[in-house]
Amino acid sequence: MSAESLFKPRRYLHFDESIGEAASRALATDRERVKSWAFMPMLKCVLATRKVKWAKDGKLEIKVKERPICYSGHKDAAIYAYYSSILSGAYEQQLTERNLSSVVTAFRPHSGRCNIQFAKEAFDWIRAKRECTALAFDIKSFFDTLDHQILKQRWATILAVKTLPDDHYAVFKSLTKFAWVLREDALEALGVSKHNPRANGRRRLCTPGEFRTKIRDAGLIERDPERFGIPQGSPMSAVLSNIYMLEFDAAVQAKVQAVEGLYRRYCDDMLCIVSPEHEQAVEGFVMTEIKRIKLEIQSTKTLRHHFTVKAEAPAVDKTLQYLGFLFDGQRVLLRNAGLSRFYSRMRAAVRLAAATKSKADRSKHLSEEEAKATPIKRKKLNTRYSYLGGRNFISYAVRASSEFCDPAIKNQIRRHWRKLNKNIRQAEEEVHDRHKNDR
Repeated sequence: MSAESLFKPRRYLHFDESIGEAASRALATDRERVKSWAFMPMLKCVLATRKVKWAKDGKLEIKVKERPICYSGHKDAAIYAYYSSILSGAYEQQLTERNLSSVVTAFRPHSGRCNIQFAKEAFDWIRAKRECTALAFDIKSFFDTLDHQILKQRWATILAVKTLPDDHYAVFKSLTKFAWVLREDALEALGVSKHNPRANGRRRLCTPGEFRTKIRDAGLIERDPERFGIPQGSPMSAVLSNIYMLEFDAAVQAKVQAVEGLYRRYCDDMLCIVSPEHEQAVEGFVMTEIKRIKLEIQSTKTLRHHFTVKAEAPAVDKTLQYLGFLFDGQRVLLRNAGLSRFYSRMRAAVRLAAATKSKADRSKHLSEEEAKATPIKRKKLNTRYSYLGGRNFISYAVRASSEFCDPAIKNQIRRHWRKLNKNIRQAEEEVHDRHKNDR
């Protein structure tokens, strides 16, 4: 991360106001100020992801996965970003010295690679190996269960010191004894609209006085009493999770490399590809090592994919899901869940654009004919949800299809333009019908 982006003003609303680059730099690089800094409570929101699949009994099964995200005040975020850059540099040096640069694939923007290349590497390795077993592991509640003592030790080791310097310890303490306020509760207490929180040019959620009376004195601040877990979403969460896993990664890489296998870790998802005769030994080793760092593998999510050769073509007993892609030994496809999320977001965006048009029509007192002649504004829709956009899911899919040399991925998205147009037409008809009924 460049020095400019470290201190670039952040746009979100928090209890404090966004500050400029010079002020952020002056604060974050002043060790004396950092070691006595009073960190503010984070704002916490819960992101819910719906997973829909067919169960074994033939019924549709819907699961909702909740992921708590905490984001820091503007001044706190500047400090976290700066100290994250310090740790990231030291961590990258460790990876280079220990030949682990290719092992850890998540949260390393300087690598210049993305999930497409990481997945392609694994799939190409399987194709070359032909007969092998891919073991996929998932760490249970990863960020929520990181042991504080182990994290503190790893932090000091990365800095090549025995104990953390006072400024680093202050940052460590703020992330292991962190406080938060639920965003929805804060907005309600402060009388801020959750649909339009920036109304009237609002630049911060509240004044210091309002924070004391409506947030602190109202008992909305919660604290983490546990000796494990860090907030997911802070500028430091990613690098700290990687630092925590450093010794584990080194041990598993050595074990898998000794049997001429492949080991990769993307955050809490791990993949080991080995010859069938080494499957049990490697799986047992991973389970033992994960216990050493006081984490737990989700047994229900541990998957074993056995690749063989049938009629001169690779085959697998259970399709491998990895980094958003499916691989059956021959074809590479996008995961259905990823496609479903994309189309769900498309429909939601079209509904929002339609609602915006409807509100504008009413405010302008347009006649039925005038309203019907005014189409939904679709420039942003085209950019985000079609081939006309340069950086979206569709362009990512096209790139993946090209890099995997597999047209099957392009076939999965070939109807996206038709679906977008259909959704827009339907939304325009609904807006028109509402306008007609309102008159």
